[in-house]
Amino acid sequence: MESAQAVNPVSNELLASSSVHSVDDFKQWTKIWLRPLLPHASLLCGFGHLHAGGVNLDYVLTVDYPIGHIEAIRNRVGAIDTPILRRWLAVREPLLFEAEHPWPDIPENWLASFRHHDLRNIAVHAVIDTERCLGTYHSFYRIPGTPGEHHLEVLRRLTPLLHQVLCRVIDNLGSQNRFTTALAVLTEREREVLRWLMLGKTNGQIARLAVMSENTVKHHLTSSFGKLQVENRSQLIRCLTEHQVRQAPGQGTQVL
Repeated sequence: MESAQAVNPVSNELLASSSVHSVDDFKQWTKIWLRPLLPHASLLCGFGHLHAGGVNLDYVLTVDYPIGHIEAIRNRVGAIDTPILRRWLAVREPLLFEAEHPWPDIPENWLASFRHHDLRNIAVHAVIDTERCLGTYHSFYRIPGTPGEHHLEVLRRLTPLLHQVLCRVIDNLGSQNRFTTALAVLTEREREVLRWLMLGKTNGQIARLAVMSENTVKHHLTSSFGKLQVENRSQLIRCLTEHQVRQAPGQGTQVL
């Protein structure tokens, strides 16, 4: 089992990770810094809290990953149930998995969806953080060639860093609770302007569609910036988009 404390990555990786605070930061960081170290085409990282039977995945963060597979393997309460994570919990060591040579206990429906979405050549590792009663899970997919001991060694080195960075990102999601509260105090006209903004409309287009002057549109946007504590249009759109993802219908594990 990996320690959540010890990590000795390449210095550039560590320096770059210090600037990762949001979901978007995390995805960009993995593409720029991790793919050269552990080549892969898609990535899924999970975050969950410990319970008597293992770990419940509260969030999964995906990078170029087929969301259809996640929806196909949700259980009745909306949680994601994966035999790969169950195997890791049993052995607490980095794992390799190939779709063409599945383990005997892999459910047929899970494997069928896995293959349907062209998932193969996986390297997986995780961290159990007993001090905070949580765990993180990191799985790299479509690794070129045949995964081997080299990939396991890279995973041992990278996973504690991934754990630290992912925990920071999830902790920062708590600030979005304040954003949700602030949304509730917007006026109906401010909400209308934001709805058109999310559809990619310019101020002039919003003015025509909402039957108001362009100066009034600007006034509503400026007022919304202040109430939602954002600095510009781009930041507002990003926060609204992240809010919509978290408020999507459904229960169980949330996909980021």
